[in-house]
Amino acid sequence: MYKYYRKGNTNVMEYDFDSITEFLNYIESTPVSRSFDGHRLASEDNGYGFTQTKSLDQAKEYIKYGYHEDFDKLVDLKFSLEKYIKMNKIKGQQYNWYVGYAPDVKAYLEGNPLSMLDKQNPKRKHIGIYYNSAILGDVTTEEIFNRGAVTLCLVEILENMGFSVDLNVFTMSSSDGQIHYAKFNLKNNSERMNIQKLYFPLCHPSFLRRLVFKLREETPDIKEGWTDGYGRTCDDYTIRKIIDLKDNDIVICQPDEMGVKGRDIIDDANAMFDYINKANPKDIELSHIEREEERGRAKTLRRTG
Repeated sequence: MYKYYRKGNTNVMEYDFDSITEFLNYIESTPVSRSFDGHRLASEDNGYGFTQTKSLDQAKEYIKYGYHEDFDKLVDLKFSLEKYIKMNKIKGQQYNWYVGYAPDVKAYLEGNPLSMLDKQNPKRKHIGIYYNSAILGDVTTEEIFNRGAVTLCLVEILENMGFSVDLNVFTMSSSDGQIHYAKFNLKNNSERMNIQKLYFPLCHPSFLRRLVFKLREETPDIKEGWTDGYGRTCDDYTIRKIIDLKDNDIVICQPDEMGVKGRDIIDDANAMFDYINKANPKDIELSHIEREEERGRAKTLRRTG
């Protein structure tokens, strides 16, 4: 679950949690690191305006039992995005065979032994989406929400288009010559996306600003430099270097790095799509979403290659 190693010129503190239950059990049973002993613990002392929770315990309750406030807003935003996107599903190829799902009457009457229709499902291309929940201290609740909402829409759109999507939720920040990297198993490519399960860690500031901060306070090898600000969010380049990502893997990084401003969901979606296209134009092309009042129709999100 935890290992400490050196990669290049950086020391990495890496956690790998198989479930939220394992994560919560760890932070509830592990003592505070000596580096944080005597220092203010941000996971407990941060105010409501910064975390959108009244306490660390409330954040634990939200991730255990679900967070529902403004969930209807997320659903509305999802629908507002999908209105402007045409989804082209990858269809299977139909052919004649000895067995199948339906008879081919014409082939049967002609005496063709291949008188059944069957379908060959295309091999699903895999896309990994890596979502860094770590953000800087001046990032607003609206920026966090919009970045998470667009990501959830993107996963569902790609799945509906026939891609196999692996959503990797993690946090990665750096300070004092170290990187703190924690992985959370919330969805893999063999299961459909559960929006309610992902809503809190992707769209709420307390996942980082209370729960992950608590994890950093308890990390055994962490240096005292982390007590001042709890680290700086790693950029796209550093994330790809540490995780050894493939070219077609998508990184959802710092909101300002992706152009997310937290004001208009369509503008933020387009900014994120532009960023993704420039970072990895291999398997998908994300076209701009245009409002009906601008052209009366939307350009498509289309598969290429």
